[in-house]
Amino acid sequence: MKTKKLAFFIFLITTLSLQAQNYKVIKVDGDILYKKNDAPLLQGSSFTEGEQFLFKSQNSRAAVIKPGKGRFILKPDNSNLAFAKANLAPAMSNISTRAGALINKVDLESHFSGKYVIIDKVILKIGTTEFPMNENQFFYISYKYKGENVNKKLSFINDSLIIDRKELLTIDGQPIPNPNITDMEIKYLDKTQNNKNILISTFLPVFPDLNTLKEEINMIIDSFHDKNNDQKIKEIISYINDFYGKPDKENLEHWLKTEFKL
Repeated sequence: MKTKKLAFFIFLITTLSLQAQNYKVIKVDGDILYKKNDAPLLQGSSFTEGEQFLFKSQNSRAAVIKPGKGRFILKPDNSNLAFAKANLAPAMSNISTRAGALINKVDLESHFSGKYVIIDKVILKIGTTEFPMNENQFFYISYKYKGENVNKKLSFINDSLIIDRKELLTIDGQPIPNPNITDMEIKYLDKTQNNKNILISTFLPVFPDLNTLKEEINMIIDSFHDKNNDQKIKEIISYINDFYGKPDKENLEHWLKTEFKL
């Protein structure tokens, strides 16, 4: 009996040790299949470093994490898509920080560029010398939805511009389900100067599914359980920047504190 218990204990320890060595999948972009059984790689899947995959395209990739080792990006090598050995590149995103107000048009153009992530609510300090905000001078966002032009006046409090995801994606009182919006324009209207209309910038909005994003973030937090909150937040921001787009760091940090107590 003791021998059986000892064997079971050794088996359990060995199994847990092997699991600890596995990479766990946070998110998959594109289609990636295991070579051994043609099963798709999905969120929550795991694999060892020697695993082989079929990448359906050169752009197929996955965010993976290994406890004690960090976060990696699984992607094909440049020479072969079929049954490529796991090509694991350390995730090393540069996280840009924004300090103070967006003073002028150049600042705003830089901020609203490329893939711009809107998770919940973005609050931005604006330099009101160049862009005062009141009932006659204000920012708004334009986009097309189902072939129709939509203009959304943005809220503000003093020098703080507010982009609220719910307000932005509501038309005639009804929320837009699964928004498929290719681009947005942020503009400034000055009614005191003959309705002068200034195009600030065109950007690609990214609206992550919040339930999915929370699952992904929880996986990162669990894998970095031995790290402090600052390190966890840095890793989460880096991940979002890699796989979704550019978030506003200050507002994202506020959301993480509210949702995850970080």
